[in-house]
Amino acid sequence: MQAIVQQGSWQKRWGMLVSDSWSDENLKRRLIDDPATVLREYDIDVPYDVELKVVEDTEQVRHLVLPVSPSGDLTDEELGGSVGRDSYSGFSWNCGRCGRCGCGCDRV
Repeated sequence: MQAIVQQGSWQKRWGMLVSDSWSDENLKRRLIDDPATVLREYDIDVPYDVELKVVEDTEQVRHLVLPVSPSGDLTDEELGGSVGRDSYSGFSWNCGRCGRCGCGCDRV
């Protein structure tokens, strides 16, 4: 249950950051240029040994994220469950169900 609470908290913070970056061009530029620092400012834990890249979708360009290949031998069922909505649009977490981030929630 703790992991679910932490992920929900991460999602909420990420959603707030996305929303803030839409209305603050300087924040958006900083997020793209130095994502780890900005994420930490929003109390989002970022391991120091992980490189982050933030890209912005446009009306004409969508980014697809190719997840890390799972290790070991997996069944077809396990492989099918390893790819999902997190692989679309560069968002591993959605923006809070606004319908504009590519999360697929269809809420506007």
